[in-house]
Amino acid sequence: MTLPTDRDLHFGPGAIVTTWRAVPELDGRRVLLVCGKNSFDGSGAAECLPELRGRATVRRWSDFRPNTDARDLVEGLRIMAEYDPDLVLGVGGGSALDMAKLLCAYRGITEETALHEAIRAGAAVTERRPRLMLAPTTSGSGSEATHFAVVYIGETKFSIAGPAMLPDTVVLDPEITRSASPYQRATSGIDALAQAVESLWATGATDASREFARSAIPLLIAALPDFVATGSSESAADMARGSHLAGRAIDISKTTAAHALSYGITKTYGLPHGHAVALTLGRFIAAHADADDSRLQPGVSPDTHRAALATVLAEFGAADPKAARDAFYGLAERIGLSMDPAAAGITSRDAVADLVGRVNLERLNNNPVRFTREGLQDVVLPG
Repeated sequence: MTLPTDRDLHFGPGAIVTTWRAVPELDGRRVLLVCGKNSFDGSGAAECLPELRGRATVRRWSDFRPNTDARDLVEGLRIMAEYDPDLVLGVGGGSALDMAKLLCAYRGITEETALHEAIRAGAAVTERRPRLMLAPTTSGSGSEATHFAVVYIGETKFSIAGPAMLPDTVVLDPEITRSASPYQRATSGIDALAQAVESLWATGATDASREFARSAIPLLIAALPDFVATGSSESAADMARGSHLAGRAIDISKTTAAHALSYGITKTYGLPHGHAVALTLGRFIAAHADADDSRLQPGVSPDTHRAALATVLAEFGAADPKAARDAFYGLAERIGLSMDPAAAGITSRDAVADLVGRVNLERLNNNPVRFTREGLQDVVLPG
């Protein structure tokens, strides 16, 4: 499976070591390296530094938490103001890549109050001065392929979007995704698979996004068990391809209800994002496949919806919705992810009602099937 060639994308084992070659083309004289505290060195991505430092001044910043927080973002923006980089290089998982994108989006804002106002205003990011290069160290978030990023103010999640959030250059090096723990590989990989599945049925889907998703799903299903178990070069390469294709899909379609619910689960129960998404996705597969046409969102074609679900069922080798649900959860369990809500700490209907009450309504509108609040509660905690 080849990758799309309409963007400046460098793919292959060792691609991270050649990152420095693109720096002069991007007018990079002062590079702000935004990276994970441990993943940059542990993944082998740090091998790019000697050559990079031979061609540019590099300042490294990794003092931020997972699940990008506005408190960390404002500190990074103060570094941006002081250092004035002409290239921001994001290397890491979804949080590091989102942080790099947000630093470019809000460059020039250094006061917390002003930053909060800008985030809440939600204006589209249509221009940026620093060049942006992104290199994921996980196969999962797809952040390198999307024009949006997530940031929290307290417990409230905001999605910031705009064409200028897309990077100038993407580096996909499968080798730097192999050093993550099996659990990290599982959570990031299942997130990519969930993105592709959700993109197929999203109300915002197009022919192009569905094609990206249809290409991603079989790659991810086939590669994920070996990637988690052994982290082999072959499975890592397929996961990198599949994850990027899933990112290209959601860049167009955006995600749906399983992702909308996941953020509250992660914030409340500490379950990593991909694991939190997977917790409900299997039941959404069954619920979407069982839904009659009267429950579809306005404008959703019943034939298109049925075709999307038929593709999902076929990819999981399932004859009916229940079998598809069980196949997805079986895959998750095989890679070490418990699909029991109680094991994650979700045990009461009152707690689930609170989670559902905090769901992003925009993501619910992108879901092809309409749910009542009680119906969503049944998806999170059945029975």
